[in-house]
Amino acid sequence: MAHITPLNSDDCEDASADIQWLASATGFTANSMLSLAHRPEIAKAVLGLIRAVVRNPEGTVSPELRWLVAHVSSLSNGCTYCSAHTFKNGADNGVSQDKLDAIWEFETSSLFSDAERAALRIAMTGGQCPSSASQQDMTELKKHFDEAQVVEIGAVIALFGFNNRWNSLMQTELEPEVNKFVAEKGYKDLGRNRTKNP
Repeated sequence: MAHITPLNSDDCEDASADIQWLASATGFTANSMLSLAHRPEIAKAVLGLIRAVVRNPEGTVSPELRWLVAHVSSLSNGCTYCSAHTFKNGADNGVSQDKLDAIWEFETSSLFSDAERAALRIAMTGGQCPSSASQQDMTELKKHFDEAQVVEIGAVIALFGFNNRWNSLMQTELEPEVNKFVAEKGYKDLGRNRTKNP
C-alpha cells in the first residue's frame, strides 16, 4: 500500500499542466506525479527533468537507448514501479520485445551493440553505486559517445536515481494501464536486483 495518497488530478492545479503533458505522452496519469503534487514545485521540477532528459526530441542519444538505460538502472536499483514504467516506455519508444526480454544478457547477447553494452554497463553500476563506475567502463563509453551524449546517459541514470528512490520509499502503486501492459507481455523481471558481476 502506498505511503502517500496520490492527489486527484483536479486537485493538482499548480502542477496540472505538467502532469497532463506527461499523461499525453504515456497514455495514463502517473501516480508518482500525483503523489509528488502534494508539493507542486517538486512535481514540476521532476517533470521538467523528465522533459529535458528522457522525453527531449532534441537529444542525440536515441530514445530507444535512453529507455534501455533507464530500465537497466531501475532494475539494478530494485525499483518495481520504475522497472515497469521503463519497460512500457521502452516498448512504446521502439525497444524490441526481444531486447527487453534479454536485458540481463546484454553483455553476451547479439541483440545488443557494443555501444549499447557500454551504456548499459554504466547504467547497471549507476543504478547501484555510481561511485563504483570504473575508469575502464567510462573509457569504453567514450569510445562510442561524445561528451554531450555521455552527459545525456548520465542524466538518465541520475533522473531515475531520484525516481527509483522516491517510488520505492513511498511504495507508489502501479497504474492499471502499466499493470495490464506488463501482464500482457508476461514480464516478471521487474525490480530484480542484480550486482555488477552476478
